Amino acid sequence: MLLSVKLTFGQVSDDFTDGNFTSNPPWLGSQNSFFVNNFKQLQSKLSTTAQTVILATANALALNVKWEFSVQLNFDPAPTNQARIYLIADQQELNGPLNGYFIQIGETGNTDSYDLYRQNGTTISKIIDGPPKTRANANSLLARLRVTRNELGKWELYTDITGGKNYVLEGTVTDLTFTNTKWFGIYCRYTAIRSDGFIFDDFSVDELSPDVTAPTLLSIKTIDEFTIEATFSEGLSPVSALVNSNYELTKLGNPLTVLATALPNVYRLTFATALSSGAYTLTVNNVTDVKGNKIGANDSANLFYVKPYLAKKGDVVINEIFADPFPQVGLPNAEFVELWNTTNEYILLKGWKYEDLTSTYTFNNDTLKPKELVILAANADVGLFSIYGKTIGLSTWPSLNNDKDVLKLSNGIGTVIDEVAYTIDWYKDELKKQGGYSLELLDPNNSCTGIQNWQASNSVTGGTPGQQNTVYQHQLNAVAPKLLQASIVDEVTIRLTFSKSIDDAAAAMVGNYNINNGIGSPITASPQGPVFTTVELKFANPLVRGVENVITVSNLSDCAGNVIDPNANTAKIFKAKAIQKGDILISEILVNPKNGGVDFIEVYNYTDHVLDLKELKLANADIANAKVVSNLSQYIQPKTHWVLTTNPTLIKQQYHVDFPNQFVQLNSFPTYNNDKGTVILLNENGVIDQLDYHEDMHLALLRNADGVSLERVSYVKPTAEIGNFKSAAAALGFATPTYRNSQEEDPNLAKNKVSLVNKTFSPDGDGFEDLLQIDYQFVHHGQLANVNIYSDQGILIRKLARNTSIATAGNFIWDGTNDKGQQSKVGIYIIKFDAFALNGRMESFKQTCVLAAKLN
Repeated sequence: MLLSVKLTFGQVSDDFTDGNFTSNPPWLGSQNSFFVNNFKQLQSKLSTTAQTVILATANALALNVKWEFSVQLNFDPAPTNQARIYLIADQQELNGPLNGYFIQIGETGNTDSYDLYRQNGTTISKIIDGPPKTRANANSLLARLRVTRNELGKWELYTDITGGKNYVLEGTVTDLTFTNTKWFGIYCRYTAIRSDGFIFDDFSVDELSPDVTAPTLLSIKTIDEFTIEATFSEGLSPVSALVNSNYELTKLGNPLTVLATALPNVYRLTFATALSSGAYTLTVNNVTDVKGNKIGANDSANLFYVKPYLAKKGDVVINEIFADPFPQVGLPNAEFVELWNTTNEYILLKGWKYEDLTSTYTFNNDTLKPKELVILAANADVGLFSIYGKTIGLSTWPSLNNDKDVLKLSNGIGTVIDEVAYTIDWYKDELKKQGGYSLELLDPNNSCTGIQNWQASNSVTGGTPGQQNTVYQHQLNAVAPKLLQASIVDEVTIRLTFSKSIDDAAAAMVGNYNINNGIGSPITASPQGPVFTTVELKFANPLVRGVENVITVSNLSDCAGNVIDPNANTAKIFKAKAIQKGDILISEILVNPKNGGVDFIEVYNYTDHVLDLKELKLANADIANAKVVSNLSQYIQPKTHWVLTTNPTLIKQQYHVDFPNQFVQLNSFPTYNNDKGTVILLNENGVIDQLDYHEDMHLALLRNADGVSLERVSYVKPTAEIGNFKSAAAALGFATPTYRNSQEEDPNLAKNKVSLVNKTFSPDGDGFEDLLQIDYQFVHHGQLANVNIYSDQGILIRKLARNTSIATAGNFIWDGTNDKGQQSKVGIYIIKFDAFALNGRMESFKQTCVLAAKLN
């Protein structure tokens, strides 16, 4: 408790008039070697051995302090018999290593100097060397000393060698090496015969100037995530300093404990909850110094704490690269690299390295805030980029290559945090790669890397230093990729086409693809950049022609991590059998189109298996200029008609089309004359089919053959056989693209037939049997027809067809109106169908019908 009192008031006063030195104040150390003599002075006891003895008492004053005391040595001092008075000491054991200051008294001879020493551990340095003083009595020493030290560390040493108070200045020095103390004391070194000759009195340690200044909180700092250290302008009274409620830290409140430290003005505060990264303010109230001066209300200090965080790969990314600033678009004509802290943590960069293939820069005390973008530039260019955001100047700038370079960022323990090996192809823009534009990262969380995750900036200034990239998350969406198509490149190569860009790393893994029928996985998988929507697969063995296979794709994802749609991860693979001569036949040709129309050639798959029009070419007599029908596989099913033309839309507008998807559009078409010419189908092995046409093949009764196609009559007969191509029937619009030819013969038909679908019809618009359908079938092609409608009295009321060329099979429709467009009366009518050919052969058919009406 007494020690506490002395610490509280931080001063010493003892003239030993109470007759003891063990209390008020207590002197600790070699107590058995001292006593208080009859003159109420502290004196050393007689000893039988040479030794060093010490006494020390508590003291906390080290600045703004004065020391006074008297010394009497009843002998002629010498190095083996001398005294030290320790003004400041951090250890009680004054004869061991310590930090402090002392006055040393006693030299050989009757002249003495009074000197001030500084002790640092065991190293002693004289800092005031007082002048020599001649003693009046050569066999004794009597002196009174006064030493002062102000707040700025200025020392002044005074003496009166008569023992009075007429002080003389011995020297002065400014020294602030040690500004805190715990002890004041004496140190006596003697031989046995001089052991009882040390006498001390009137010790006083007090403030140099009265302390009326309230303490202030100077600073706070973190010791660990639970503890902060508060430093005050002076020592505090423990009674107030150790009260938890006198301290409040933002976010955490009052500390759990407050502990004093070895320094009287420093205290450690421990909190129940760990500090997180961020700014903190410590507010202090009600604490006092040892003189009772109370701290000002809500005195506070701030700190910014960064919670220790060991960054891992991807936490900080190289986010933008400006390798080629010329020609200028808008940004400064200087290189930069942008870093992005993608985490919610503060990251200390001290010891981190940024490097390319030739040079390295090591960071100093730089910090990345959560989600912060930081620009790296050469020291000389910091002023150019600081207007865009936080810029760190690098004394060693790794110069960026325009075409290709490898940039690496690693932390203080050597872990690679990010690495980018860019090339000029990453710009994906022929203009921008010439200079003035930066490369921007699309998404740091992108599963795709390299060229798939970088592209040229879309900023009008050429880049976005310190801002979010213009291409950020450009690829990000929740739509899963789909397999759109599998096409055959050659006998062992397949090209897969996807709905969006896919991760090239996964796309290159052959195990992610499998073909059924025992074929299995490819031997190589090559994603095709820079878009990466296609992958080429090579297999060990050629695919078997004419066999349909299915490829299944698994484990592929897009750059947002969306896995391929399980409902769209398969595709059929089919390589048709080779086209042989006569497999695909010329079925219909239109070489004399209507005004504004275009030519077309219709082909027919005569086989019972699927064929590929990709293997077919179309030509006229000039085979050298044959036109490729399709660059992609275009499968023609057995017994189907497909139309080759340059404008399918126009054909569909001018003619009836049953199968609008059975068209192949060619970029250019062979030239076919109207009067005569040659149509040739061929492949790499030679001619598949050939037709030499001339205008005489058309029906002789046609007034104008423009817009009338020539149709094949029989696929059994040779293409070139006379009469195997005839004019398309007028009844079917003079052409039948994509469906059965109007002049095609039915080999199963034995005789000609004309029939009615229904014998009765009622043209009242109710949707039931409103029209009369007259069907016909003829064994031979090239027929013309007259179809007339008569009343039951034999009166001609409607000429339905007159000298009309008809198909081998077809129909006519009567809507019940007469030639004047008037609705015919209810009754019985006779249909007379007369068919004739140019060779004079004629045949007539009669059918009766009833035109009915509803009864009211």
